[in-house]
Amino acid sequence: MSTEQFTNTQKRLAEFFGSATLVFVIVSSGLLADGMLEASPSIGVLFIGLATAGWLFVLVQMLGPISGAHLNPAVTVALLVTGDTDMKTARQYVPVQFLGGLVGVGLAGLTFVSTIGWEVFAISAVERPASTWLAEFLGTMLLASAIISLIRQDSEWIGLAVGFTVGMGIIGTASTAFFNPQVALARVFTSGIAGIQPFDAVMFMVASTFGGVAAGLMWRYLWPRPSLIGKQEPKPDDESVLEELATET
Repeated sequence: MSTEQFTNTQKRLAEFFGSATLVFVIVSSGLLADGMLEASPSIGVLFIGLATAGWLFVLVQMLGPISGAHLNPAVTVALLVTGDTDMKTARQYVPVQFLGGLVGVGLAGLTFVSTIGWEVFAISAVERPASTWLAEFLGTMLLASAIISLIRQDSEWIGLAVGFTVGMGIIGTASTAFFNPQVALARVFTSGIAGIQPFDAVMFMVASTFGGVAAGLMWRYLWPRPSLIGKQEPKPDDESVLEELATET
C-alpha cells in the first residue's frame, strides 16, 4: 500500500483524524450503553466491541491509502522494527496519534454531557488487574502480526482483519482489548465503563508497546521485508524487460 503521493501534513492529519474518531467511538459506545441505556457491563462490552470493530474497518479502508492507517503507536513501532516504516515517519505519527486520542475522548464526553450529565473529562477509577497486562501484550502482538502478514501479501483485507482482531479481542480477552498505547492514555479521562485508572493505563501502554516490538522482531525473521534490489530484479518470464535488455546490448 503506497502512500508516496501524499504529503507529510496530509499523512499526519489522517493519523490524527483516525486516532481521534477511534477513541470517540470506543468511549461513546460505552457511555451510550452505561449512561443512557443503563445496560449491564457485559452488554456494554458488546456495544464497544461491535462499534470498534466496524469503525476500525472503515478507518483502515478510508485512511490506509493516505497514511497507512497506523492509528496506534504499537503498530507504528512494529512496522519500524520490520522496516515497513522509517524513524522519520514514526516521529511524526506517534505524537499526533496520542493527541488525536485525547481530542477523541473529549469529544465523546461533550456529546453526552447534556444527556447524562457526566463530566467531559474525568479521571477513571476502573481497575485492570495485573493479569490483563499479559493479555495486552499478547493481543497487541497478534494485531501487529496480522497487519504485517497481510502487508506482505499485498492483501486488500487488512481493514477487515484489524476490525475482527480488535472486536473479538474486546469480547474475548481479559483486558477487553485496548491493544493501543494512545487509546489506553485517552481512556484514563473518561468515567464510563471504557475507562482505565492511570497506573493500569501506564502498564497497558508498556505491555502493548512491547507486544508491537515482539511482533516486529518475529516477522522480521519469519517474513523479512523484500529489499528494493529484489523488487527490481527482472523475472525470467518478463518479456518487456528482456526485450529492453536485448535492445541495450
